[in-house]
Amino acid sequence: MDHARSLWAGAGTIEADREQEAAQARAAEAERAEAERAAEQRAERRLRAVRAVAVGVVWLSAGLTLMFLPMLSISAGSDCGVEDTRFICTDGGQDTVVYIAVYTSLIAALAGTWGAFSRRLLGRAVWGASLVALGIAWLVNLLIIH
Repeated sequence: MDHARSLWAGAGTIEADREQEAAQARAAEAERAEAERAAEQRAERRLRAVRAVAVGVVWLSAGLTLMFLPMLSISAGSDCGVEDTRFICTDGGQDTVVYIAVYTSLIAALAGTWGAFSRRLLGRAVWGASLVALGIAWLVNLLIIH
Protein backbone atom coordinates (compact mmCIF):
# COMPACT_ATOMS: atom_id res chain seq x y z
CA MET A 1 0.00 0.00 0.00
CA ASP A 2 1.25 3.46 -0.90
CA HIS A 3 1.88 5.49 2.27
CA ALA A 4 0.69 8.80 0.74
CA ARG A 5 -2.70 7.22 -0.07
CA SER A 6 -3.10 5.51 3.25
CA LEU A 7 -5.94 6.42 5.61
CA TRP A 8 -3.35 7.00 8.28
CA ALA A 9 -1.14 9.23 6.18
CA GLY A 10 -2.40 12.46 7.77
CA ALA A 11 -2.56 11.16 11.33
CA GLY A 12 1.02 12.07 12.22
CA THR A 13 0.89 15.59 10.79
CA ILE A 14 -1.35 17.33 13.36
CA GLU A 15 1.68 18.91 15.02
CA ALA A 16 3.04 19.88 11.61
CA ASP A 17 -0.30 21.48 10.73
CA ARG A 18 -0.28 23.41 14.00
CA GLU A 19 3.25 24.60 13.36
CA GLN A 20 2.29 25.64 9.84
CA GLU A 21 -0.76 27.53 11.12
CA ALA A 22 1.41 29.29 13.73
CA ALA A 23 3.97 30.18 11.08
CA GLN A 24 1.22 31.56 8.84
CA ALA A 25 -0.16 33.60 11.74
CA ARG A 26 3.30 35.00 12.49
CA ALA A 27 3.79 35.85 8.81
CA ALA A 28 0.40 37.59 8.68
CA GLU A 29 1.22 39.54 11.85
CA ALA A 30 4.60 40.58 10.43
CA GLU A 31 2.89 41.66 7.22
CA ARG A 32 0.35 43.76 9.17
CA ALA A 33 3.14 45.33 11.24
CA GLU A 34 5.06 46.19 8.05
CA ALA A 35 1.95 47.74 6.51
CA GLU A 36 1.39 49.82 9.68
CA ARG A 37 5.03 50.93 9.65
CA ALA A 38 4.75 51.97 6.00
CA ALA A 39 1.54 53.90 6.73
CA GLU A 40 3.22 55.69 9.65
CA GLN A 41 6.16 56.63 7.44
CA ARG A 42 3.82 58.06 4.78
CA ALA A 43 1.93 60.02 7.43
CA GLU A 44 5.20 61.39 8.83
CA ARG A 45 6.32 62.49 5.36
CA ARG A 46 3.00 64.28 4.79
CA LEU A 47 3.29 65.94 8.19
CA ARG A 48 6.80 67.17 7.38
CA ALA A 49 5.54 68.60 4.09
CA VAL A 50 2.65 70.38 5.83
CA ARG A 51 5.04 71.79 8.42
CA ALA A 52 7.40 73.04 5.71
CA VAL A 53 4.50 74.79 3.97
CA ALA A 54 3.36 76.28 7.29
CA VAL A 55 6.82 77.66 7.99
CA GLY A 56 7.02 78.99 4.44
CA VAL A 57 3.71 80.82 4.88
CA VAL A 58 4.88 82.43 8.12
CA TRP A 59 8.26 83.46 6.73
CA LEU A 60 6.74 84.79 3.51
CA SER A 61 4.20 86.83 5.46
CA ALA A 62 6.86 88.10 7.85
CA GLY A 63 9.17 88.99 4.97
CA LEU A 64 6.47 90.89 3.12
CA THR A 65 5.56 92.72 6.32
CA LEU A 66 9.18 93.62 6.95
CA MET A 67 9.75 94.82 3.39
CA PHE A 68 6.56 96.68 2.55
CA LEU A 69 5.17 98.26 5.70
CA PRO A 70 8.18 100.50 6.37
CA MET A 71 8.11 101.61 2.72
CA LEU A 72 4.42 102.43 3.04
CA SER A 73 5.11 104.63 6.04
CA ILE A 74 7.89 106.44 4.22
CA SER A 75 5.71 107.05 1.19
CA ALA A 76 2.71 108.11 3.31
CA GLY A 77 4.81 110.46 5.40
CA SER A 78 6.32 112.18 2.38
CA ASP A 79 3.13 114.08 1.49
CA CYS A 80 2.80 115.76 4.89
CA GLY A 81 2.55 119.52 5.06
CA VAL A 82 3.80 121.83 7.78
CA GLU A 83 0.36 122.15 9.36
CA ASP A 84 -0.63 118.49 8.89
CA THR A 85 -1.64 116.96 12.22
CA ARG A 86 -1.97 113.34 11.17
CA PHE A 87 -0.07 110.89 13.36
CA ILE A 88 1.92 109.62 10.37
CA CYS A 89 3.28 113.14 9.84
CA THR A 90 5.06 113.14 13.20
CA ASP A 91 8.40 111.54 13.90
CA GLY A 92 6.77 109.35 16.53
CA GLY A 93 4.13 108.16 14.10
CA GLN A 94 6.65 107.21 11.46
CA ASP A 95 8.81 105.43 14.04
CA THR A 96 5.78 103.58 15.35
CA VAL A 97 4.81 102.32 11.93
CA VAL A 98 8.33 101.12 11.18
CA TYR A 99 8.93 99.51 14.57
CA ILE A 100 5.57 97.71 14.58
CA ALA A 101 6.47 96.15 11.24
CA VAL A 102 10.02 95.21 12.20
CA TYR A 103 9.33 93.75 15.62
CA THR A 104 6.13 91.99 14.67
CA SER A 105 7.67 90.32 11.65
CA LEU A 106 10.72 89.10 13.56
CA ILE A 107 8.76 87.79 16.53
CA ALA A 108 6.08 86.24 14.31
CA ALA A 109 8.68 84.46 12.19
CA LEU A 110 10.41 82.93 15.20
CA ALA A 111 7.20 82.05 17.05
CA GLY A 112 5.54 80.72 13.90
CA THR A 113 8.51 78.49 13.13
CA TRP A 114 8.46 77.06 16.65
CA GLY A 115 4.69 76.63 16.44
CA ALA A 116 4.82 74.82 13.11
CA PHE A 117 7.36 72.28 14.34
CA SER A 118 5.84 71.78 17.78
CA ARG A 119 3.78 68.64 18.26
CA ARG A 120 1.63 70.21 20.97
CA LEU A 121 -1.66 72.02 20.56
CA LEU A 122 -0.01 75.14 21.97
CA GLY A 123 2.38 75.11 19.00
CA ARG A 124 -0.48 75.18 16.53
CA ALA A 125 -2.07 78.02 18.46
CA VAL A 126 1.22 79.97 18.43
CA TRP A 127 1.57 79.42 14.69
CA GLY A 128 -1.93 80.77 14.11
CA ALA A 129 -1.33 83.65 16.51
CA SER A 130 1.81 84.64 14.62
CA LEU A 131 -0.19 84.98 11.39
CA VAL A 132 -2.89 86.91 13.23
CA ALA A 133 -0.23 89.21 14.70
CA LEU A 134 1.09 89.94 11.22
CA GLY A 135 -2.43 90.74 10.03
CA ILE A 136 -2.98 93.03 13.00
CA ALA A 137 0.32 94.78 12.28
CA TRP A 138 -0.87 95.49 8.75
CA LEU A 139 -4.23 96.72 10.01
CA VAL A 140 -2.72 99.01 12.65
CA ASN A 141 -0.13 100.42 10.28
CA LEU A 142 -2.66 101.06 7.55
CA LEU A 143 -4.91 102.81 10.05
CA ILE A 144 -2.01 105.00 11.17
CA ILE A 145 -0.96 105.76 7.60
CA HIS A 146 -4.43 106.82 6.44
